[in-house]
Amino acid sequence: MSELASNDVGGEGGPTTTRIGSALVVTLPRELDEAAFTALRTTVLEGARRPGTKALIVEMSGLDLIDATEFADLSAVARSAAWLGVRPMLVGLSAGLVAYLVDAGVDTSAFEPFGSLEDALAAITRERSDGARGAVGGGG
Repeated sequence: MSELASNDVGGEGGPTTTRIGSALVVTLPRELDEAAFTALRTTVLEGARRPGTKALIVEMSGLDLIDATEFADLSAVARSAAWLGVRPMLVGLSAGLVAYLVDAGVDTSAFEPFGSLEDALAAITRERSDGARGAVGGGG
């Protein structure tokens, strides 16, 4: 399937990237060490520069813990992707991580949150469909 390509970014236990249509999906591992994070940053920015990349979806369902500093680093990557014209999205947060991020007052504004990967992909499809309709219909 040409739409779906995947690779392991940080080696054994590192983040995995998958391309689904115009989205670069990054699945985070249980723990994100410095080497994996550095590889993740490079891969995301290279992927964001590829023609046709419209969204970065960070999938966090496998992540056990993330502290405020790590989330800030992840947000910096998301903002960089946004500067390259890519829509940063976040999926798969556990209730415990959401509670921590809210209680700690962590700035999550770099990401658009979605309940699931399917919801994020549907939003991309809807946006693409709405945009095509607007261009064809002439806005009215």
